[in-house]
Amino acid sequence: MRHVSVYILAVASLLALASRDPVVAEIEPGAAVKADACDGDSTKLGVSRVVEIDTTGGVEVGGEGASAKHLLNDGEVVLTFDDGPMKSVTRPILKALADQCTKATFFMVGQMALADPDLVKEVAAAGHTVGTHTWSHKNIHAISLQKAQQEIEAAVSTVSKAKGTPVAPFFRFPYLNATKQTEAYLKSRNIGAIWIDIDSKDYRTRSPKVVEQNILSQLSRQKKGIILMHDIHSWTAAQLADLLKELHDRNYKVVHFVPKTSVETLASYDAAAEKALAAKAAAKAANPIVSRSIVWPMASAPGPELASTSPTGTRRKTGVHYRKVATKPTIVDGVSDDGAPVKVPETKARKGTKAKQDTSPWSIFN
Repeated sequence: MRHVSVYILAVASLLALASRDPVVAEIEPGAAVKADACDGDSTKLGVSRVVEIDTTGGVEVGGEGASAKHLLNDGEVVLTFDDGPMKSVTRPILKALADQCTKATFFMVGQMALADPDLVKEVAAAGHTVGTHTWSHKNIHAISLQKAQQEIEAAVSTVSKAKGTPVAPFFRFPYLNATKQTEAYLKSRNIGAIWIDIDSKDYRTRSPKVVEQNILSQLSRQKKGIILMHDIHSWTAAQLADLLKELHDRNYKVVHFVPKTSVETLASYDAAAEKALAAKAAAKAANPIVSRSIVWPMASAPGPELASTSPTGTRRKTGVHYRKVATKPTIVDGVSDDGAPVKVPETKARKGTKAKQDTSPWSIFN
């Protein structure tokens, strides 16, 4: 009788495992996640869990969507950074993360990756997850579906080519705005939408302390969440070391999201990205400052000319709504190799003459 009971328990356990959500799985750091030398040091924040996400058919993680997957327990956080990479900010963030032996997810803008492909490789080499955040940070809700697709695919191919391998099929909507059509498109491409639970609001302040307090105060109420920060703000980088130490001291645990599979890029966009990166390398060799004169949002994504520019779909409901503010960059004419902004002289056509056609390496994305 006892043997029968044991058998029943075993079958019940197998059925329970089979009924678990197939979208996620716990994995050990290894090939997918670089384990740092300080791994296991209790004085460091570290990584408590690595969660592998299967984005087949699309998935929504975090946020307030009706179909969103919530993968965190109380006391757990996921660190995410949008809009970069930007050397003067991303590198200090990488150092702060390394000092605490922890991992994050970076949602990169295609133009920013084209501006500094070596930095994309640097982020990936440190064991962080690299996802995408459109080509030029356009508000998806304000453009046509075809242009939105171009924004998505140009970023996927450009960041992948800059990285050297396909990126994670993780996407974050700029301004946290989506449409039903773009969400459906992501699902058709097996790309997951990663939303947020905790907003640092680092685009509204230049104070590192305010950024830190914004995060900690929300965590004290919500107990867990996917944290949104931006690696284009120096004040965000400045507060990160203190924030990570405070998270450790308050017994929060970091969960690292990794993909089950890489994204499948599209050949036409890959070809455009390769051409742009090759031209970018040649331009950098000729003139290092001018070659870095691309920072979002400046150019359109690659694709055919579209007759309609009207938005499609409805505004995506989420707990956080973004608006453009002065502290968030719109156009930076250039960035030197040390990350400092550089003004590139503007050339004007003489009256009565046609302006010269743009022949810059990224003009193919117009």
